[in-house]
This record gives sequence, C-alpha cells and structure tokens, in this order.
Amino acid sequence: MAGTVCASKATRCRPTVAYTVSGQGDQVDGETFGQALRNSRQRRGLSLRRLQALTSYDFTYVGQVERGEKPGSADLAEVCDRALGTDGQLVAAYRRASAPPSGPEQQEDDMRRRTAIKAMAASPLALMDHDMRAPDPRVARLERSTEVYRHLYHGASDPRDLLTLVRDHLDAAIDLLRELPDGALKRRVLRTRSETATLAGRLTFFDLHLPTEARGYYGLAHESATQADDDLLAAAALCHLAFLPAAEANPSAAVDYLGGAARHAGRAGVPLVQSWIAAVESEILTPVNAAGTLLALDRATELLTRPADAAPPGWFDYYSGDRLDGFRGRALLQLGRAEEARSALTAALRGVGPSAVKQRAVFLLDIASSHLGEEVQLERACDLAVDAATALAMAGYATAGDRLREFREQVKPWEHTSAVVDLDERLGALIA
Repeated sequence: MAGTVCASKATRCRPTVAYTVSGQGDQVDGETFGQALRNSRQRRGLSLRRLQALTSYDFTYVGQVERGEKPGSADLAEVCDRALGTDGQLVAAYRRASAPPSGPEQQEDDMRRRTAIKAMAASPLALMDHDMRAPDPRVARLERSTEVYRHLYHGASDPRDLLTLVRDHLDAAIDLLRELPDGALKRRVLRTRSETATLAGRLTFFDLHLPTEARGYYGLAHESATQADDDLLAAAALCHLAFLPAAEANPSAAVDYLGGAARHAGRAGVPLVQSWIAAVESEILTPVNAAGTLLALDRATELLTRPADAAPPGWFDYYSGDRLDGFRGRALLQLGRAEEARSALTAALRGVGPSAVKQRAVFLLDIASSHLGEEVQLERACDLAVDAATALAMAGYATAGDRLREFREQVKPWEHTSAVVDLDERLGALIA
C-alpha cells in the first residue's frame, strides 16, 4: 500500500511511491519511503527503539512513517540514511516519494538529481568519498562509519546502543591493522581508531560514568594517535584523559595530562584546540584555584583570536567560542558570581543547535542554578530544570543527570513550596 503526503488535514493526499535508483539495488519498484525505511532498518537488525537511540526520532513516529500513516520528512530520511548506512538510498526514496508528477523538464531535473544522488551515495553522510576507489575501500568505510558515529553522539538517547556500534568498529579496525603493511593506509586506520576510541571514552565517562573503561579507551586513542603521528588526536586523547583524575580529586595529575595535550596541540598549530585545552584546565582548577581558573579562561579567550597554521579537523566538533562561554559560565557559577554566569551560559545556549541535546541540558541546568543566587527566582529555575530533564528523557547523559541531582539538592530549602512540589511531580512524570 502506498503512503501519503498531506500538507494538512484539509489538503488532498497524494500517493508516495519510491522507485529504484539505478545502481543501488536494495529498493524495488513501487516501494514507498516507509517500506524502504523499514526494510533498511530490518536488514541492519535494529528495532524501532534502537533506531530511536541512534536518530533521536521517536520510535512511534518512525513506526507510523514505516506503515504509511505519516509521510516522514527530508530530515528523517537524511538522518536515517546516516544511521543505517544506506548510501543515499533513503534520501533518494523520500525525494521520489514526495515529488509531484513530472513532465519532460521535471524528468530532466530528476535525471540530474539521480546523478547527484549516485555521486553522494558513497557516504551515508551525503559527502563525496573519493577514497572508495582506493586500493582498499575498507579503510574508507571505517572512516565513514567513524564520522557517522561522531554525528550520532550528540543526540543518541541510549549511549549503550551507540557504544555497542563503536566497540564493533574498534574490533574491525584491529582486524584491518593486522592485515595492512606499514604506510599511508595503516596510518589512516590508526587515526580513525584514535578518533573512535576517544568517542568510546566520552561515552563511557561522560554518558555512562564508567571511568575505568574510559581510561582504557583514552589510552588506546593516545597510543593510536602517536603511532599515526597525529598531534591533534593525541592532544584530544590526553585532554579527555585529564577529566578522570580531576573526578578523583587529583588535579595535579589532571594538569600533567593537560600539559602533554598542550604540547601536542602547540606543534599542530591550531589555536582552537589549544583554547579548548585551556578551557578544560579552567574547569579542573575551579574547585581548588579560583585565580588559576580565571587565568585559564583568559588564556582560552586569547587563543581564539590567534591566526591558525591549519584548519581544525572535522572531528573536533565539541568546542567553539560558544562552548567557551559554557566553560566560563560554569566556572563563574561555582565561584559564586551568578549574574555573570547566567549571561555567559545564556550566550552558550544560544550558540548550540537543537540537535545538541546533551549540551543544551547541561547549559539549562547551570542557568537554572544561576537563578538561585542572591536574587532567587525559584519558579524560573524550576521551569528550566524541567526543560533540561525533558531533554534528558530523550538523550541519556549521566553528566547532566548529575547536574539535575545537584540542582534538586540546591532547592531543598524550598522543597515545601509549590514551585518545588510541582518540579518533583513533573520530574516524576518524566521518569514514569
């Protein structure tokens, strides 16, 4: 049965039928977009809930799309294309399913579009990957998968699902490294293993609170980066590793790791990465050295103004001037400067997109805490905390969960007020 595309209840629906894109081979003539999506998901062995974890699209909505009850969207097609690795097929299926009947001119345009789709089908991220024509395309596939997982990290609702995929990817990299001789291809695999191991460390430490596992992944990331002679990946591994001793109240060990990270980043000549390392230093020093915290923030700000010898790599997607505002706001909040903290955190929140669910939840909770300063705005604070908790219900993130518990502890003096009673009820509804 064909699906339908309806602009509104008042408009007439038209059938949405997808047709085969030459060369793709996994779709059949007359297949709807929903059927193409379901077949692709089932070929990967994923349940609707598992797909929700990878895309942040509600599983009930995706099920309605698969059954033809809802038309879906271009964004859904693109996101699922990336998550399922269908090489542009779902994007093509949605475009054909939602296209109006075509005349000769439209058919010519469709031909050009098909050509473009085939060109971008080499990557589930709709990016050209010329390396697929390289002597060993397995290397390019590993690199593509790494990029997919990086994009999925910011919105995955269950980090365990993504971690399973990342672990499988690391195993595949090990198998490939055993086969490859020393040379450029092996260095590429080492780089992708370093990037993926850092992602596994972030999942285990920040999302799941498994510090022992995280330490192993960050160590693997640093080892691989060093073997690949990649200073930026080595800097990323060491800087992330610094969070572990900091969490154990061992700031001196954390600063030692940061020193190593700074040396790697200095050789690479990318001030954005150097600024991030200084920002992390400010967070680590905040509980023990207020003056050092502010100096590190000033250094991070100054580094952002420096010219770069090279562009930051594509994988470095977790820091920017907006994220520096987040570091600044958190530090100022812990130093008791609530109003300044709120200003910085609000700027940080404006700078992150809606898909950065985890980071938005953290910023919202810190802004909520800032409303508990000298001029208490309890209702506003509780509303923001509920907004953050709503985001967390969609994307599990242990770090933000800690902030939520921290906030609830802060409002204990008012726990019999209507604002806090309402907060508890709304949080309970989200958990239920």
